[in-house]
Amino acid sequence: MKESIFHNFSMKTPAYVYDAKSIINILDTINSIKQDTNFLFLYSIKSSSNFGLLEMIKPHVDGFSCSSMFELQLAKEVLDSNQITHITTPGFNRDEFDKIINLTDFISFNSLTQLTQYSKKIKPTSSFGLRINPQLSFVSDQRFDPCRSFSKLGIPLSHFKKKMECDKIDWSVIDGIHIHNNCESINFNEMKQTANKVMSVFKENDVSLKWINLGGGYLIDNRNDVSVLKETIKWLQDDYNVDVYFEPGKAITGESGYLIASVIDLFQHEDENIAVLDTSINHLPEVFEYQYRPKVMNSFSISKYKYHITGCSCLSGDLFGEYSFQEPLKLGSQIIFENIGAYMQVKANMFNGINLPAAYLLDKNSNFKLLKEYDYNYFRSRL
Repeated sequence: MKESIFHNFSMKTPAYVYDAKSIINILDTINSIKQDTNFLFLYSIKSSSNFGLLEMIKPHVDGFSCSSMFELQLAKEVLDSNQITHITTPGFNRDEFDKIINLTDFISFNSLTQLTQYSKKIKPTSSFGLRINPQLSFVSDQRFDPCRSFSKLGIPLSHFKKKMECDKIDWSVIDGIHIHNNCESINFNEMKQTANKVMSVFKENDVSLKWINLGGGYLIDNRNDVSVLKETIKWLQDDYNVDVYFEPGKAITGESGYLIASVIDLFQHEDENIAVLDTSINHLPEVFEYQYRPKVMNSFSISKYKYHITGCSCLSGDLFGEYSFQEPLKLGSQIIFENIGAYMQVKANMFNGINLPAAYLLDKNSNFKLLKEYDYNYFRSRL
């Protein structure tokens, strides 16, 4: 069904498409877990911050988590007054902090230096916390590992424990902690192990908290045993009397996003078929950053017609990979990249002056609603 809808896409390409039904299904799944545990559900907008998407997600969440002042401003613009914002970042800008503290409800400081620098600016409307690096890695690729060697993300638990034992932390201004040490995990036992390791340090030092933010880094699909997630949340609530926050990002939008492109040139080089698209890896930047091969709808590992799919920029490495199809490609043939709903549009750039793809929402009635489009004036004014 979805293949026929997309292959009949009549709008100008390239175009990002977000599948509303898929996003709502994930949100409903998470909210069914919430009904059993009463945790607070935040959407991490760094994964995809398209304004129209945020408006669609808003009714299904308790708030948004942010990583910068601009994200925070956007969150406050979208959210209702009874919804909340969390922010944590390795780099608070001193010139922005007064504005940040007036906008946000929760701040998790990334280091004790940040805490010392900004804790005197505390306001009764904001709750302060600390981001803890549990020094527990589950991610094999260091590029994605928040607990990698020499990580900038959070206070190392061993260092934090020494400071606690020496009574070097002013607990009068600290209400909670933020932990995020995973990436695309489907194993909630890793979350349970992490929470147990961190909270045992607080128990040993007889320190109580008001809240814990479990971060994101986990996917929610039919491969998960969500009973472990529920057990972990209930254990934290019952044993430590804390409010529990969970802030997935890619889990919400990742598999719900597509990039539709068209073939604009076909030729052979050294007896290999080359297909040039009207898009570029600039529009799917993680393909180049992390050197992976994106999934293409209706392509096969082995098939009769094989092509090197490339982008249209003058960058020699503007390559998506080698793909095989059951039918030969033609000028105008559509190529549909799947699972690109997170960390793609937010990172896309206009290198070579190539316009950014428009963004559409595929609604529940299979209609395409325009969310955003770009033009020369945007290109001219952005640099």
